[in-house]
Amino acid sequence: MAGIKLGEPLRGLAIWASAYTEGPEGSRIYAVSSGSPCMLHIIDPIAGRSLERLPLEGSDHCWGVVSAPSGIYVGGSGILYRYTEARGVENLGEIIPGEYYTWRLCVDAEGMIYGGIYPGGKVFRYDPEQGAYHDYGAIVAGEQYARSMVAYEGKLYVGAGTRSPHLVELDTQSGTKREIMLPPDCDGDQLVYDVDIARGKLFARLTPSNRLFIYDLTSQAWQDEMNGCSGLSVSQPDSQGRVYFVKDERLHRYDPDTTELQATALPMLEPAGDYGWLRGHRLNPSGMVLVGVYRSGSYWVYDPAQNGYETYELELAGQPVMLQSMTEGPDGAMYMGGYFAGGLARYDVEAGQLEAWRGIGQIEGMIAGEDVVYLGVYPKANVFAYDPAEPWRPGSNPKLLFSLQGEEQDRPFVMAWSGERLAIGTVPSYGRLGGAITLYDPATGDTQVHRQLLRDQSIVSLVSRGSLLFAGGSVWGGLGIAPAVEEAELLCWDAAAGVEVWRTIPVAGARAISALAYGADGKLWGLAGGLLCEVDPADGQPLRIVEIEKRDWSSVPHFWRGGEELIAQAGELVGVSAGIMFRYELGSGELSVVDRGTKLLAADARGVLYTAKGTELFQYANGDEGW
Repeated sequence: MAGIKLGEPLRGLAIWASAYTEGPEGSRIYAVSSGSPCMLHIIDPIAGRSLERLPLEGSDHCWGVVSAPSGIYVGGSGILYRYTEARGVENLGEIIPGEYYTWRLCVDAEGMIYGGIYPGGKVFRYDPEQGAYHDYGAIVAGEQYARSMVAYEGKLYVGAGTRSPHLVELDTQSGTKREIMLPPDCDGDQLVYDVDIARGKLFARLTPSNRLFIYDLTSQAWQDEMNGCSGLSVSQPDSQGRVYFVKDERLHRYDPDTTELQATALPMLEPAGDYGWLRGHRLNPSGMVLVGVYRSGSYWVYDPAQNGYETYELELAGQPVMLQSMTEGPDGAMYMGGYFAGGLARYDVEAGQLEAWRGIGQIEGMIAGEDVVYLGVYPKANVFAYDPAEPWRPGSNPKLLFSLQGEEQDRPFVMAWSGERLAIGTVPSYGRLGGAITLYDPATGDTQVHRQLLRDQSIVSLVSRGSLLFAGGSVWGGLGIAPAVEEAELLCWDAAAGVEVWRTIPVAGARAISALAYGADGKLWGLAGGLLCEVDPADGQPLRIVEIEKRDWSSVPHFWRGGEELIAQAGELVGVSAGIMFRYELGSGELSVVDRGTKLLAADARGVLYTAKGTELFQYANGDEGW
């Protein structure tokens, strides 16, 4: 049974990297949007129009684009691409076997291309003349992120983390590494997220504090620092030697020699990404203007001479967005959140119509309240409330209720109602272990955060029964840190009293309990690595295990929820595990496969089920053939 295809609810655009050139053909912006696949957008910023849109087959994300003498280079899903006007897009192959995420790119004076890779935390070099890669290995032992880098006078300066931040100087010829010690008060940070060099000064931005530190490469001493900095880079200098970056949601200019900092007229509510300098723009026909691309695909131009700016809306075509979360809303409609590019979609069950909105990030989990939909958004574990009865207005509806970033939480995957309070299970921040259960009272706005209820595990599944909360763990924490425990636990916790009732390991060897449901038979059921397990809710005693399609945990790099869900309906369980949608009859113990290639599962008030296949929404009604 394949279900009924309802369409692709979300289309989006997410640009995090761009490069800029001046050549015989004129000024060009090369911006890459993440999606399936990534798209290279070639833009004429003088004419204000998009010239070309080219797919980067094989990649669904991009964080690095750089202009080199031999072409425009793009880092994708462990793949490097090159664009030239003569040859178009070339796939230069897998960078390092086993590495599937590419971070920032840079180029040195000899035209060599450098980049960082996840999960090995390695740095690579690509030689355009030889068409060959060189693997420098992990830049910092035990760290999985070589996140940012810049080449300067035969050296490569690399920002790494996530357990703790590191700045490393790499000799590109010998491969010798030297760690540059960060200022002493950086212990609370996780990652050197951005690295740039201008006028002999190195600029390093650390997260999550968003502090920008300036290091003098000649004296080898830290010179200055400032708070509230964002964006993804620092510009090259203008004609007066000043550089530009985002601070306190506004473009600022900074003199590296005098350390003078000034706010410009340009507000910057979105991350600025990379910067370029262009000539011949109408804002300053005889001088140079600064340009940058917003995440949404529009771009801005700033004239330092007049402190003036313009923004341009190109309306670049979005791409279908992978579905990441799903629930029934208080209005009876089905709601879906998107992966990476974000967005929220609504399916009107009665009218059979889809509508969608942009302006919200990656929704990891959602649940209906009395009259709102609660949205758990990555990063920073931001929790929003969206009122379907009011117009969509990002910033006010959905309304931000609170953030769990200060509790080192990042991904709110699961939500459940515990009496009048909303329980939220989270995965911690990058480089951290130990998720949390947060209890939120909508009536008072009070939040209570309970971390490490499952020691060193993330909370990836929740179900309630009276005052009891049942919570399933994943041994993986935030990305960039190895698990500290071997097996996932299941917890019974009395939320009203704030005490543990019992805990157990329901499936030996399982590393995550990805979904939970309370069956009509009065038993607790869960999914763990392709296995359906029955547990006595009174004492946590495992009662039964049913194999759906057992997972080989040794080949799993990390696993939180994975789009796995379990729903209890009259006399049966319906779930999605390992991409298989199944039905399990509680009375007979009969297991049947409904569909394959599925992710997520939710039901409307009539019991009609909905799942996702990549970017597409499907409906399964009781009584359909094969159900």
